[in-house]
Amino acid sequence: MSEEGNFPAPTWLTEEYVEQKLRVYFKNNSLKLIKLQIKPASPKGENYASVMNRINVEYTTTSDSKIKKATSFLVKATFADKDPTSELLADYGIYTREMDIYERILPDLADMVKNEIEDSRKLFAATVYVDRERDSIIFEDLSLEEYKVANRLKKLDLEHTHLVLEKLANFHAAAAVLAKRQPGIFEKNYDRGFFNKHTRGYEPTMRNLLEALSRSLEFNQDLKQRYQAKINRLVDHVMDYGEQSTSINPGDFVTLAHGDLWTTNIMFQYDEKDHPTNAILIDFQFSVWNSPAIDLHYFFSTAMDDNLRWNRQTELVQFYYYKLVASLKKLKYSGQVPSLFDFQLQFQRRAFYSVFSSLIFEPCMLYIGKEEASIAQGMSASESGIRFRDSVFQAEHIRKKMVYALPYLDQFGLLDVM
Repeated sequence: MSEEGNFPAPTWLTEEYVEQKLRVYFKNNSLKLIKLQIKPASPKGENYASVMNRINVEYTTTSDSKIKKATSFLVKATFADKDPTSELLADYGIYTREMDIYERILPDLADMVKNEIEDSRKLFAATVYVDRERDSIIFEDLSLEEYKVANRLKKLDLEHTHLVLEKLANFHAAAAVLAKRQPGIFEKNYDRGFFNKHTRGYEPTMRNLLEALSRSLEFNQDLKQRYQAKINRLVDHVMDYGEQSTSINPGDFVTLAHGDLWTTNIMFQYDEKDHPTNAILIDFQFSVWNSPAIDLHYFFSTAMDDNLRWNRQTELVQFYYYKLVASLKKLKYSGQVPSLFDFQLQFQRRAFYSVFSSLIFEPCMLYIGKEEASIAQGMSASESGIRFRDSVFQAEHIRKKMVYALPYLDQFGLLDVM
């Protein structure tokens, strides 16, 4: 059975289908599915690029049908073919890329982190089954180990931030070393992040949201006078500047960047005093071969507490850098390791990533209004789409945030002609 949610459960997600996949996963052909319950796994505002369902199952594994076991898994699937979002995201190759990552990349990275960096903490969710025919993946349900997502509205404090940066450094270091050990492994389909030279599918969404931001400045005459013209000019150049910010320069340290590292794509485990003890990265649809600095800008702009964001970024880049260098050393990385000075310059050259993250994506991530929140609404020229976008930027908490975000970005020249 399926409960109502933002999207209906996939029609192919039947008892017969789940039973077959669990038999393979548990390596037990005698497994018999007794009960299947399907529930939406993502609240509104927490997943824009896929449909997530949680499946609760009861099953037996022996001839004695009285001994029942119960557990749950997550099923991640594409939008329906007729949904305009499906075509957009397919152009970015996100579905095939994530399936490749879970099948070919993450198991190797997890082994390297555990055995060579000697960090025994879990790094990723285990994969139950990758179904390429249906563009779907079944994962273990990390909530069974009491992993949970932090509050996307409250953001992450320093303790959470340090933990994420440490785990991110391990991920980046292992991926850079894997590329040396297996040349060419990241050459195909790892060049299509939000900005790339192949598709500009996100351009209508980004333009529409920037125009809504411009309209919202009518409510603050000071911000309107100082920034509205700059935002209006940015509408026509956002994709150009984005591509510039993700161009790889000679001498750059590059690796597999997560690409979409915000609050709901990180899960935390806590001790009895509610301190985070581990962080797991999830959702690798926009992972891309590029500078790790794009992950830092995106994470700082969308997931981190604003006080840390405005006042301690340079220090946190340094914290991440030393963790990265330590992990590369343990992995015996054969490439050139940048100095801290060079890495800080690399971070600065990717700074436009913080513009689109702060002004376009973060307001949507913090949306608490009543309109339907989706990529399709960002793209649409309909009254509903315009109403959604205006409600995003005219919300009081976003208008207050722009009082700090716009001057912060502008002081670096990031709102001027680049």
